[in-house]
Amino acid sequence: MKIFIYLVLTAISSLTFAEGTESSVNNINAKYVEEGNFIQNPYGKLVSGGGTTNLNESQIESHNFAERLFYDGTWNVQAGASAQYTGVGNTGYPNYAYGLNLFGQTGQVGGFSVGGVFTAMNPFWAGQMNGVNTNSAPFLPANEQVTISEAYLEYQHSNILQLDVGYIGINNSPWLSNNYYPNVMSPGTTYQGILANLYLGSGWLLTALSFNGAQIVSETGFTPYTFYNKGYTYFGGTIPSNNPLVTSSGTAAVGANYAGWDNQYNLRIWGYEFNNYGTLLYADNSIKFQPSKALSFNLGAQVGTDNQLNNGSNALTNDNLGQISSNFVGLQGTFNYDWFGLSLGYNNVWGANSAYGNGAIVTPYTYGFATDPLYSTPYMAGLADFGTAGSALKLSPTFTFLDGGLAFSTAYTTFNTSVAQWNGTQEYDFTAMYHIEEIKGLSLFGVYAYQQVPTINLSGNSYITQIYISYVY
Repeated sequence: MKIFIYLVLTAISSLTFAEGTESSVNNINAKYVEEGNFIQNPYGKLVSGGGTTNLNESQIESHNFAERLFYDGTWNVQAGASAQYTGVGNTGYPNYAYGLNLFGQTGQVGGFSVGGVFTAMNPFWAGQMNGVNTNSAPFLPANEQVTISEAYLEYQHSNILQLDVGYIGINNSPWLSNNYYPNVMSPGTTYQGILANLYLGSGWLLTALSFNGAQIVSETGFTPYTFYNKGYTYFGGTIPSNNPLVTSSGTAAVGANYAGWDNQYNLRIWGYEFNNYGTLLYADNSIKFQPSKALSFNLGAQVGTDNQLNNGSNALTNDNLGQISSNFVGLQGTFNYDWFGLSLGYNNVWGANSAYGNGAIVTPYTYGFATDPLYSTPYMAGLADFGTAGSALKLSPTFTFLDGGLAFSTAYTTFNTSVAQWNGTQEYDFTAMYHIEEIKGLSLFGVYAYQQVPTINLSGNSYITQIYISYVY
């Protein structure tokens, strides 16, 4: 806790310098709640497509009721198909999937608008496509999925306050899975709850949220189950789903996000109360130095603590996995020059030997998906996904060509863990993304990831190969 407080105070003290050098560059936190940003749109920020029509206030004011509903709104259609082969030890299995998502949101009338996402994955012949492996591909909707992933009412006031209620995506909270990932066809995770964003000015954005259920990727319907309950992760889930004592009745979280110095300094401070899964406090900050247009350096630091507080008895203790007691820190340095980038990330996680994973982080909505904000998390699984304390080091070169349209990323990650099963694990990743300029909206994604585990881990080494084609209109 002392480390957490120290980082927060240090970050806040630096704001004097950041704020004093503020220029006319649009602040990213101010733009986040602007009318027309459509934060619930999973595809609005894609290089390959998505986006909306940019209208000024005079144009909007001149529109009648019907024009405000339809012309001032936005919609996107995303369709895709994917093939994946996963190997664990001496066994392997293929998985295939296809489908589409339709996103739409009206324009505002009196500050109010409505929107949602309709998802249809594998609506025909799903059983024949995937056979017995319907629960074995965490990044693909292995089963037939026809569902409403998002359905919400949104209210906005003067580019200052934005409220979303219903089935929603949450994309600015570091320890919650987003509703879009480039290797997942159906929306990643959406939540049944309420989200409030308030822009205070001077680069400060406050966020508060609460939800009582989640629809996890490839699932149909919102449930109190978390990623620890389900059986579609790489590890088959940690906690069985048939026990009501291991579910979660809800999550509440608050966060403060700051951007200053032409958006080159960023600070996040977040607190989470995961019902039945502990309390997590987290902070990170980063600063970017850019001597020239082609050359930049970025330094980041993160810190957090995870404990039981109001959850003396929880899902993990009820399943005899130990108490929740964890602390963690991380450092990251990134160098970019023109088309080449190099990143080095380090994390250390520690806690009581009697705790879950000897002090492992408990993260109910990123576990098993490698989507947490730790600097050392690779493609397949990181420290939080393994459920162990310890340290990890990740080295990641990147290569970008065709004005950002073609990108290659490689990564090597090594782990030193307190749980012997994962101590000495090494992971090698190669990913590629190609946005085809001649057909706007068409993208290709490919990955090969290989995880080498110690001999004491009887499950054996594992690997993933995936090819994914998608089109956003």
